[in-house]
Amino acid sequence: MQLTIRKAEPDDYLSIHALICDELGYAQTDYDKLCSRLEIMGSDSKYTTTVAESDGRVVGFIGLCRCIVYNVDGEYMQITALAVLEELQNKGVGSQLLRWAEDYALSVGVKNVVLTSRFHRTAAHAFYEGNGYEKKSYAFKKDL
Repeated sequence: MQLTIRKAEPDDYLSIHALICDELGYAQTDYDKLCSRLEIMGSDSKYTTTVAESDGRVVGFIGLCRCIVYNVDGEYMQITALAVLEELQNKGVGSQLLRWAEDYALSVGVKNVVLTSRFHRTAAHAFYEGNGYEKKSYAFKKDL
């Protein structure tokens, strides 16, 4: 399968919404609010939203954010989202998006990539480990 990996455009928002709802399981995601967030992220150089396209169809996307922490010099790249159409999972699309993200990080001088993945996503955990990522910590959340 031939993939084109490119920056997301407003015409891609509906496809990104579908991936978030269907593949990531966040069906409650409001489309209009997502579009607003994508516009905000698109105007902030710390964020990058990228799609994988095949035969004119968006088949996956990855979201990135450049961040800093208190105890380490330089920036790190946070993968904020990664989704691939179910029918194309295990066919290399996600791995190509990860490679693209890693290459992008290096191109902007960032040498660390991190991500979080919910406990129940065991297939995703295996995918990330198969791509060289290692479990390093837990993430915690509290709704207020």
